[in-house]
Amino acid sequence: MSELPLHPLPPEFQFFFDDPNDPKRPPDEVEVRELRAEVLEHRRVRVYLVLSPYEQRPHIELDILNAADEVVGHLSIVEPVNPRLDFVLYLREEAPQGRYRVVASVQYPPPDFKFRLPEGDEPVELTLPEMREVARAETAFSIGA
Repeated sequence: MSELPLHPLPPEFQFFFDDPNDPKRPPDEVEVRELRAEVLEHRRVRVYLVLSPYEQRPHIELDILNAADEVVGHLSIVEPVNPRLDFVLYLREEAPQGRYRVVASVQYPPPDFKFRLPEGDEPVELTLPEMREVARAETAFSIGA
Protein backbone atom coordinates (compact mmCIF):
# COMPACT_ATOMS: atom_id res chain seq x y z
CA MET A 1 0.00 0.00 0.00
CA SER A 2 1.46 3.35 -1.00
CA GLU A 3 0.94 6.37 1.16
CA LEU A 4 -0.29 9.55 -0.43
CA PRO A 5 0.98 12.82 1.00
CA LEU A 6 -1.55 14.71 3.08
CA HIS A 7 -1.19 17.72 0.79
CA PRO A 8 -0.16 16.59 -2.70
CA LEU A 9 -0.19 20.20 -3.94
CA PRO A 10 2.51 22.80 -3.28
CA PRO A 11 1.70 25.07 -0.29
CA GLU A 12 0.96 28.08 -2.51
CA PHE A 13 -1.96 26.18 -4.11
CA GLN A 14 -3.38 24.50 -1.01
CA PHE A 15 -5.59 27.44 -0.05
CA PHE A 16 -7.73 26.88 -3.16
CA PHE A 17 -9.06 23.63 -1.72
CA ASP A 18 -10.69 22.78 1.59
CA ASP A 19 -8.91 20.11 3.60
CA PRO A 20 -11.51 17.57 4.79
CA ASN A 21 -9.24 16.76 7.76
CA ASP A 22 -9.27 20.40 8.85
CA PRO A 23 -12.86 21.68 8.65
CA LYS A 24 -13.81 25.35 8.79
CA ARG A 25 -14.52 26.57 12.30
CA PRO A 26 -17.16 28.87 13.79
CA PRO A 27 -15.89 32.22 15.11
CA ASP A 28 -15.39 31.11 18.73
CA GLU A 29 -13.12 28.24 17.63
CA VAL A 30 -10.81 30.15 15.27
CA GLU A 31 -7.21 30.08 16.45
CA VAL A 32 -3.83 31.50 15.46
CA ARG A 33 -1.65 28.64 14.28
CA GLU A 34 1.46 30.60 13.41
CA LEU A 35 2.77 34.12 13.91
CA ARG A 36 6.33 35.07 13.06
CA ALA A 37 8.28 38.14 12.02
CA GLU A 38 11.25 38.55 9.72
CA VAL A 39 13.32 41.74 9.82
CA LEU A 40 14.00 43.25 6.41
CA GLU A 41 16.11 46.30 5.54
CA HIS A 42 14.97 49.95 5.64
CA ARG A 43 12.78 49.69 8.78
CA ARG A 44 10.58 46.97 7.30
CA VAL A 45 9.27 43.81 8.96
CA ARG A 46 7.55 40.94 7.15
CA VAL A 47 4.89 39.28 9.30
CA TYR A 48 3.52 35.79 8.63
CA LEU A 49 0.14 34.88 10.14
CA VAL A 50 -1.69 31.57 9.75
CA LEU A 51 -5.18 31.04 11.16
CA SER A 52 -7.26 27.88 11.36
CA PRO A 53 -9.86 27.62 8.56
CA TYR A 54 -12.93 29.73 9.33
CA GLU A 55 -16.61 29.75 8.42
CA GLN A 56 -16.92 33.51 8.79
CA ARG A 57 -14.14 35.90 7.82
CA PRO A 58 -12.57 37.63 10.86
CA HIS A 59 -11.13 41.07 11.45
CA ILE A 60 -7.47 41.14 12.48
CA GLU A 61 -5.64 43.89 14.36
CA LEU A 62 -1.88 43.62 14.27
CA ASP A 63 0.50 45.82 16.29
CA ILE A 64 4.27 46.03 16.53
CA LEU A 65 5.38 47.43 19.88
CA ASN A 66 8.85 48.60 20.90
CA ALA A 67 10.53 47.95 24.27
CA ALA A 68 8.62 50.90 25.78
CA ASP A 69 5.29 49.33 24.65
CA GLU A 70 4.71 52.10 22.10
CA VAL A 71 2.96 51.10 18.89
CA VAL A 72 5.48 51.57 16.07
CA GLY A 73 3.57 49.62 13.42
CA HIS A 74 -0.12 48.85 12.95
CA LEU A 75 -2.29 47.01 10.43
CA SER A 76 -6.04 46.36 10.33
CA ILE A 77 -7.22 43.53 8.11
CA VAL A 78 -10.95 43.31 7.39
CA GLU A 79 -12.36 39.93 6.37
CA PRO A 80 -9.36 38.24 4.71
CA VAL A 81 -10.27 35.55 2.19
CA ASN A 82 -7.29 33.32 2.95
CA PRO A 83 -6.28 32.11 6.45
CA ARG A 84 -2.59 32.27 5.38
CA LEU A 85 -1.38 35.88 5.35
CA ASP A 86 1.92 37.66 4.98
CA PHE A 87 2.53 41.37 4.73
CA VAL A 88 5.23 44.00 5.26
CA LEU A 89 4.97 46.75 7.87
CA TYR A 90 7.18 49.81 8.16
CA LEU A 91 8.37 50.71 11.65
CA ARG A 92 7.56 54.31 12.57
CA GLU A 93 10.85 54.96 14.31
CA GLU A 94 13.81 56.86 12.90
CA ALA A 95 16.43 54.29 13.91
CA PRO A 96 14.77 51.05 15.11
CA GLN A 97 16.87 49.08 17.54
CA GLY A 98 16.28 46.61 20.34
CA ARG A 99 13.52 44.17 21.13
CA TYR A 100 10.04 44.35 19.57
CA ARG A 101 6.78 42.41 19.97
CA VAL A 102 4.22 41.58 17.31
CA VAL A 103 0.68 41.14 18.69
CA ALA A 104 -2.13 39.74 16.53
CA SER A 105 -5.76 39.92 17.66
CA VAL A 106 -8.47 37.98 15.79
CA GLN A 107 -11.86 39.60 16.26
CA TYR A 108 -15.52 39.18 15.33
CA PRO A 109 -18.63 41.31 15.84
CA PRO A 110 -21.20 40.03 18.36
CA PRO A 111 -23.07 36.90 17.17
CA ASP A 112 -26.38 38.75 16.76
CA PHE A 113 -24.93 41.70 14.81
CA LYS A 114 -26.27 42.33 11.28
CA PHE A 115 -25.61 45.27 8.98
CA ARG A 116 -28.87 46.92 8.00
CA LEU A 117 -29.00 47.77 4.32
CA PRO A 118 -30.71 51.00 3.24
CA GLU A 119 -34.14 50.82 1.67
CA GLY A 120 -34.64 53.35 -1.10
CA ASP A 121 -33.20 56.78 -0.24
CA GLU A 122 -33.35 56.16 3.50
CA PRO A 123 -30.08 57.15 5.23
CA VAL A 124 -28.55 54.38 7.30
CA GLU A 125 -25.97 54.86 10.03
CA LEU A 126 -23.03 52.55 9.39
CA THR A 127 -21.38 51.99 12.74
CA LEU A 128 -19.36 48.98 13.74
CA PRO A 129 -20.22 47.27 17.00
CA GLU A 130 -17.76 46.57 19.76
CA MET A 131 -15.62 43.73 18.39
CA ARG A 132 -14.88 40.67 20.53
CA GLU A 133 -11.49 39.00 20.55
CA VAL A 134 -11.55 35.24 19.90
CA ALA A 135 -7.82 34.58 19.56
CA ARG A 136 -4.58 36.38 20.33
CA ALA A 137 -0.95 35.58 19.61
CA GLU A 138 2.37 37.27 20.23
CA THR A 139 5.93 36.85 19.00
CA ALA A 140 9.14 38.83 19.43
CA PHE A 141 12.09 39.88 17.31
CA SER A 142 15.19 42.03 17.72
CA ILE A 143 16.92 44.61 15.57
CA GLY A 144 20.60 45.45 15.96
CA ALA A 145 22.81 44.44 18.84
